[in-house]
Amino acid sequence: MSNIKNSEYSEFIKKDKIVKHTVNGISRFLILWIIKHYGPIHGYNISKEFSDIFEILIISGNLKKSNPSKMYPILKDMEDNSLIAGEDVFKDNKKVKFYEITEYGEFLLDHVCKNFNDIRKSPKGSLFFDDFLNL
Repeated sequence: MSNIKNSEYSEFIKKDKIVKHTVNGISRFLILWIIKHYGPIHGYNISKEFSDIFEILIISGNLKKSNPSKMYPILKDMEDNSLIAGEDVFKDNKKVKFYEITEYGEFLLDHVCKNFNDIRKSPKGSLFFDDFLNL
């Protein structure tokens, strides 16, 4: 492993899109969290908050900046699944959709957080969170 240069690691990560797949895996929970903490909020600001959270990965080139055109289909799917609710509002003569988290979305977010906290408190889970993730 010591024969591989940092630039080779970086190229490996970019080529195989490891970071992108990891972020995609947690994106819906992160969107729920953003809406819960900043809502009501419109899609562009959700996308901006998302990019702000991952700014260090974007700067390093391991992740692309969040694209609103990719965010809206996710928001539509989450709305269709009753995790969030959107309301069209006219702002500066433009129709803008503001999103709020629903009871189902709150339940799911709380459920996931509780499970992660339970795992973190378990003997093996604490090893993972405290040692592997250096929390």
